Amino acid sequence: MILLLAGEFALHSDAILHRFRSVFAAGRAMDKLLYVEQMRPSLLIMGNSRVDNGFDPATVLANAGPSAGRTAFNLGLPGANASVLYGIARRLDADKLLGPGAIRQVVIGLDEGLMQGDDSLGYLVFFGDRSRMLEQGDYLNLARSMVRGWGYATNLKQLREPAKLGQFVQSAFAPAEPLGGGAAQRLGYRPGFSATTQDAGQVMRQEAGSTQPPSPTVAADFIALLDLLHERQVKVSVVFPPLLTRQLLYLDERHPAAAPYLKIRDALAARGVPMVALGAGEQRNPEEFINAGHLNDRGAQRFSAELGRALADDGLRTIRVRAE
Repeated sequence: MILLLAGEFALHSDAILHRFRSVFAAGRAMDKLLYVEQMRPSLLIMGNSRVDNGFDPATVLANAGPSAGRTAFNLGLPGANASVLYGIARRLDADKLLGPGAIRQVVIGLDEGLMQGDDSLGYLVFFGDRSRMLEQGDYLNLARSMVRGWGYATNLKQLREPAKLGQFVQSAFAPAEPLGGGAAQRLGYRPGFSATTQDAGQVMRQEAGSTQPPSPTVAADFIALLDLLHERQVKVSVVFPPLLTRQLLYLDERHPAAAPYLKIRDALAARGVPMVALGAGEQRNPEEFINAGHLNDRGAQRFSAELGRALADDGLRTIRVRAE
């Protein structure tokens, strides 16, 4: 019982989670979040793995001009959905980090996975907003976020793997940076140098979710995220990351599963949110991708520059939205 209580206490500590940033995805997420809280970048790029290895903040800034500010950070979290991003935004807001004088512009990398309910990496245990869970009647995730030993048990089972256990022991004795470097090394950007930036299971779940309808709860949290940023006078843009073999359903009006995603796109247009479709109409170059959904460094540098130029145009490079 004492050991269980000690473990539960440890899971409620930001410092301990950060210590094991090379072991667990949630630890790496904490590494990024703590950096944002300390450095207060003026431009924040949020999303999942397609943002994590898709946009180099230094390249975006170099092409965005003075309107984007002087500092930027990539807060892409592999496997994250909009509910996770909303919880992180609420935490930043509680620290007065959203709005003029702090984070004044947010770019959201939007794909189908961002609207799915899957939380296999356990982000909601640490970053979910409890008041929002209570409001929506999401008592299961609320309980998991309060009793974290239970909520994160599936991820802790990874320690049964010898390699993962070795990383855990190493991190217990000395700080170790996650694969691709710590948050400060490349301003949160992790180059897609191999398929190890996201394991095969995560890639399969992401692609399988591309034809599933959005989770109503997650979609509602996405709207709540937009509302929060608007209330704090944060300028918001949406970027659709490029894929190798297909278009995102937000852009593919002929796909039979696209209807709910097109409604989300129309809702963004109705709010006046600038939307940028990178490489629209271009033939994709396989040499710019590590797999069908994720860029390598070569591709990331090109599309980061394109995103920066779109931000410099102040949203003039938006996609054409269907007529009502």
